[in-house]
Amino acid sequence: MVEFCRACGESLHTKPDMTNNGLLVKWTHHAIDAMFWLVDETVRWWEIGRLSIRLKSLRRQRASLLDLFESEENFGSEASLEQKQSLVGITEELARLSSREEFVRSRCWAIAPELMFVGIFVVFLYGILAMNPVRSLLPKAGIEPGIFSGQVSRVRDLPLTLHSVITCAEWFDNKLYIGGDGGLTVVDPATGQASAASELPDDFFVRDLVINDNSLFIAGFPGIYILENTVIKPMYRESQLPVKLVNTLAVTGYNRLLIGTIGSGLLRGNDDSAVMVLGTHGRTIRDFGRQGNELWIMHEDGILTGRGDSFETLNLQVLAGRHLRRMVTTDRNVFIGTDEGVVAGYRNSRNWVWTLLSAGRPGYVNDLIVSGDNLFIGSDEGVYRFSKGRMERLSSIPCQALALTSSFLAAVNPESIMMFYFAGSTQDISGTTKIPEIGTFTQVIPVVSLLPLPGLQVGRLPDFRQLEQASETSALTESAAATATFSPLERPHVPLPTELQRPVFSGIARKDNKFLLTTKNRGAWTYDGNAWYQVSGVPQTGAHSMARNSSNCFVYGSSAGVYQIIDNAAQLMISATETQNLLHLSANEDNSLLLLFRDGSIKHFKNDIISDKLKIPDEFAGEFHSLWEIDKRCLVLVDKGVLLHESEHQWNLVFFKGRLDNLKVVAAEPGPDKNLFIALNDGRIFEYTAGKLDFTGVIDDQPVSLNYEGCLWVAGRDSLYFLENKSFVTTPFHTKDLILGAFPQIDKNNLLVFTDAGVNLLSGRQ
Repeated sequence: MVEFCRACGESLHTKPDMTNNGLLVKWTHHAIDAMFWLVDETVRWWEIGRLSIRLKSLRRQRASLLDLFESEENFGSEASLEQKQSLVGITEELARLSSREEFVRSRCWAIAPELMFVGIFVVFLYGILAMNPVRSLLPKAGIEPGIFSGQVSRVRDLPLTLHSVITCAEWFDNKLYIGGDGGLTVVDPATGQASAASELPDDFFVRDLVINDNSLFIAGFPGIYILENTVIKPMYRESQLPVKLVNTLAVTGYNRLLIGTIGSGLLRGNDDSAVMVLGTHGRTIRDFGRQGNELWIMHEDGILTGRGDSFETLNLQVLAGRHLRRMVTTDRNVFIGTDEGVVAGYRNSRNWVWTLLSAGRPGYVNDLIVSGDNLFIGSDEGVYRFSKGRMERLSSIPCQALALTSSFLAAVNPESIMMFYFAGSTQDISGTTKIPEIGTFTQVIPVVSLLPLPGLQVGRLPDFRQLEQASETSALTESAAATATFSPLERPHVPLPTELQRPVFSGIARKDNKFLLTTKNRGAWTYDGNAWYQVSGVPQTGAHSMARNSSNCFVYGSSAGVYQIIDNAAQLMISATETQNLLHLSANEDNSLLLLFRDGSIKHFKNDIISDKLKIPDEFAGEFHSLWEIDKRCLVLVDKGVLLHESEHQWNLVFFKGRLDNLKVVAAEPGPDKNLFIALNDGRIFEYTAGKLDFTGVIDDQPVSLNYEGCLWVAGRDSLYFLENKSFVTTPFHTKDLILGAFPQIDKNNLLVFTDAGVNLLSGRQ
């Protein structure tokens, strides 16, 4: 700045701005010092090298003189005076140069601790940047959003027949790759031809597809494969992947992966190994996302956020009571698909704001994709597009997976592939993604008439008239709520009596025109379609498991005894002291009982006498699930297969077909033809009949319970399925409660679904 004399107004002198110049001068001096240090260090090392050469030469000369003196003494002569003076001179020169070398070397290593500290810091910083998966988690490449902001110009429909469950879809090398229970299907959009990838194992259940440069990662049961240059090869050898039930995948760098599993949490992997990540064990990972430097992990019950090695639960009131299905993240937004619509979060200058995108449909979300300002939603109610606060429906046909290419959107279900072509938009799309608004759902007619194909295996109830011949039981009496029609937004719930306002139902069995239900906190009850009645004689807690045959029902529990239900009363058959560590009970048609205990012992009860019957080999301890007698043959379900009793001390193990790693038997249900249906934790359903164990099908959820009523019903964590024409069909019923069983009222064309919170009524009327 310039200062002036107050007297004459002339400039006195100019004062420099020391704030800016001082920092520049300081760093200039540091640079000059570093340059001189580098020159001095180079000169010192040059001098050390010169001194080393000179010292070696002097040591050789000194050694030569000593050898000469020794040889002359051997001949009885002495060294001359010149030789002695030469030796003294060499010795003095050696001492001087050695001292100089030591001094120079000490100066060279004076800053060794500082250099070592800098080296350690650089290695530590590299480790953080290279080994932390969050730092290298790359977002998916965005697709040019312009063409997807306009109207739908046309829709093309291609048939699909190779799957009953669709889990994912991805465009790769100008072809559509579809994953599901039928493995990997490749669809050529030009010709519409679909073919299966034969290089994968026969029973491979594809759960996720991820593109990484010129490779396609294929994840599922039982492992991870890579498609490169038209060749499919396994990512890991047998012993390198600790968990084979892979549910989802994210690529964080060159051959570095985040691996989400079924029931085993998160794995972090590279090209030759995979290790567990602490804080995620026991969870089923469903999706990944990233916000800033935080990794977002969506599991079956919520969302975890963290920086790679430690995670915290994201507590959001808007997600309470909802089952999380899919998640997609952008720079500012997070979209979460649930069983009750889409929840959106956006980040303002201070915090996060969360809201529902629309009130109403879509309800049950299966897939989400973001492109620019557009959010595409695949759901049981159809395909939707959310843009600028407005939700519009593109199709009413259910969709299980979405895939975007540069030209169109593909919506996939087990029966067909719909391809939506969009007209180009002239709007300015260069702006950033706008903050989501609370959208208003607008019912719009699809662009073309897209009616469900005949026999579409998605989102419907079975034809109850076809079940009438298969069901030998009489119809239920009409419920007070039987006139209600099911809607995903308004789930009819049969009212409960005051005593059952907060029950935890645990078991269900049908007996004549009534249902017998056990609870964990209110004993046992019967329901006749109109009223509830408590069964007297059953303890309030402890006896909450159930067994039945064609004529009687039995209630039991470990250390609680076994009771036979007669009308609305319970009769004690086996005392509580004789049921210590009881695991499972099965009832035969002659009303005799088989009891399986946790130690592998099997006992038989008949005519009030309990006796030892069999003993299971000890190597299967801890794997027992249940005990059954099918076609007069005793069998025990274990995690690897079915144990068949051959003779007094001989058991034969029939393995489940396909992968066996990390498997658990979660449910079993006898069928009408001396058969037994078995559900595994990876979604596969098997049937045992006539000594054979056959694969029945697979669902895209984790099975929880089975029941047979007209057809086989499979309850997942939040969905209900039924078996039809050797494939499983999902119903339009979704709930956050634990489903115990489904029972059709054939005469009223309704379906009663029992959960751990009560009874729901679905209408099968079209």
